[in-house]
Order: sequence, then structure tokens, then C-alpha cells
Amino acid sequence: MRNAPRIIAATAATAATFALALGGATAAYAGHDSNPSDKVASYSYSLDAVQPGTVPMSEANGTTRVKALPNGKLQVTVEAWGLSPNLPHAMHLHGVPGDATDMACPGPAAAGGDGVVTVLDGAPFYGGILTSLTSTGDVSPASALALDRFAMADASGYLYYQRTFTDAAGYADAGTVQVVVHGIDFDGNGMYTFNEADPFSSRSSSLGAGIPLEATVPVLCGGVAN
Repeated sequence: MRNAPRIIAATAATAATFALALGGATAAYAGHDSNPSDKVASYSYSLDAVQPGTVPMSEANGTTRVKALPNGKLQVTVEAWGLSPNLPHAMHLHGVPGDATDMACPGPAAAGGDGVVTVLDGAPFYGGILTSLTSTGDVSPASALALDRFAMADASGYLYYQRTFTDAAGYADAGTVQVVVHGIDFDGNGMYTFNEADPFSSRSSSLGAGIPLEATVPVLCGGVAN
């Protein structure tokens, strides 16, 4: 995967930090579309842009479907347009079991003084990581930043992902999760790296000074709180 080694060098050691930073957050819940089957709980959501319009390369959109299948299996499909091209995008299921206050997905108003909605700005809205939506291998929160195993957007910024999971903890109810997609190449140089000449790419992630903001910043969110 092109660029993945350069990204992972900056982020792999912080995957546990990512999971822990979000693990205690309060989840968001609200209405969703009707369940068409007693045997298959299937929910479709739009994926909407998280960042203010002043954040470059952030105007993406998409859809997701979460299906709770028989025998403890869960199928997640993500389709998105307008993502940073030719780069992997970390994606996760967020939330916690049980009832919680509906805070909805974060929007532009959630941005801090830096004008960007960071991972930690978004956590009170969409909750902690339940599952890492990797394409292969481990799906636990420990893989939150395993960018070599997340789906990559093509040259036009289009991403398609589908995976069926078995017996992964935390998502028995497909109607109580949110899908969050991360990663914005602010300066358009084809990498998640620091660029001191760019006002956005020069910034560190809210998870640590050694991690580029580009690699972790949320770009799309959708689920029960939309």
C-alpha cells in the first residue's frame, strides 16, 4: 500500500492511546430507519462531513449500512466520496452498550479554537471505539491506527468497504453504533505527514505531538444520532 509505511511510522505506537482516549467517552443514540426483518437487524445511515467548510479537503460524503446477522455476525458496508485520494482511511464503530444521551455526530460547531474538529473534540459525541473496521486481521480498538490494514480511497477519492465480523465484542445491537471515518490530506501532497509550510498540515493530532493531525482527524460520521 503506497505511503502506508510512512504513515505507520508516525502512528502505530499510538494505537493504544487512540483506543484509551476514546474508550471512556459517552455514546450517542437516537432514531434510525426501521428494521426490515426479525432475523436480520439492518440499518442504513448517511455519512456526513464533520469539519467546518474552512478546513481544506474536508467536503466528503457517504453512506453506511450495519447489519446484525444470525449467529453473532455483523456486516458493515461503507461507501464514501470526496475523501483524500490514494490514502488509507481509519474507520471505526463507536458507541457503548445501553442507553445514553443523544449528542449526535459532531459538526462544525464542535471545532475548537484551532478551527478543526479533532478526535478528542468528537469523542463526547460519538463515543469510544468498539471495533476497528480494518480490511484484514485484528478488529479490536488496539488496531485503531493500523493504517496498513484500512481501506484506501482511489484516485478520485472514492472508497468502498465491506466486511463481515464474527463474535467481536461491543456491537450486538446494530442500531446503537456510529461509523466514523478519519484522515484528511490537508495540503494535497499524497501523504499524512507534517508540513510546516501549511497551516493545517503542520499541526499535531490531539492524540500526541508526534502524530500528524492529517492521519487522525475525523472527516465523516453517521449512525444512530443522525
